[in-house]
Amino acid sequence: MRIGSYFGIPLKVNPFFILLLLLALIYGKLGEAFILLAIVLWHESFHILVVKAHRLQVSEIELLPCGGVARIDALLQLNPEIEWMVAIAGPLANAVLLFSAYALAPYIQIDQVWFDFFIQANLGMALFNLLPALPLDGGRVLRGLLAKKRGFKDATRIAAILGQILTMFLAGWGIYLIILEKWQGLMHIFAGAMLFFAARQEMKNASYVFMRYLTTKKQELRLKRVLVAREIVATVETSLGEVLQEFQPPCYHLIWVMNLEGEILGFLGEIELISALFEHGMAQKIGALPIRRI
Repeated sequence: MRIGSYFGIPLKVNPFFILLLLLALIYGKLGEAFILLAIVLWHESFHILVVKAHRLQVSEIELLPCGGVARIDALLQLNPEIEWMVAIAGPLANAVLLFSAYALAPYIQIDQVWFDFFIQANLGMALFNLLPALPLDGGRVLRGLLAKKRGFKDATRIAAILGQILTMFLAGWGIYLIILEKWQGLMHIFAGAMLFFAARQEMKNASYVFMRYLTTKKQELRLKRVLVAREIVATVETSLGEVLQEFQPPCYHLIWVMNLEGEILGFLGEIELISALFEHGMAQKIGALPIRRI
């Protein structure tokens, strides 16, 4: 549900976030809830600043019970060098607030209870987001680093699996707290469930995002005019799907084709391979395509 805009960016709230505010009102914790809201917006603001610095656009911000998410129009996931910088900006934002709080503490009179809550909220958000598991910031940093060697799809799968494992530990801790009759364990279980499905969605979206990348590659080449190239060697028996597994965006790929005796026959450009993919499918052999002879 949209509730307004934040520096011109549509601001939405998840229905469960409204439920969280109602629970905070019932239990007399509305002040703490609004402090958390301000910290989340500050956290997301640093993500947005880095996105804007790279001349990309943010389509909307959504507030969730366990944080927030800034949705970016560009295929950021397929540009590892930018994605990890955008991701790490969030925890750094919390670090700035922590440093500022301690620096200003001697000059500002504030109730110790509120000061401690502010410190714990920032520290908790920073450390939690740094965990190397999707959909958290740490998971996006991990994916950005892994994508350079393992490719986007493999990197997403690894980071998402770690995310699902993390949520199981989170839910288990929540159950333990409930056994001890500490009912805040319900929040741990709820947060774990939401993160589990978010990590699962990241895995599902990986193929969709990659296909979007393929369909926009020709436009990217036309706009940028210069792209960094990466070479791949394949045999005539290699399928298009096997070649795609080796793609590492945002490079432009040149595929050298050789016969089974190891002799170079020619090459294909990435755009030619993409056209063949949509025409013939993943199982098509490279050798059946009209390669450029040398």
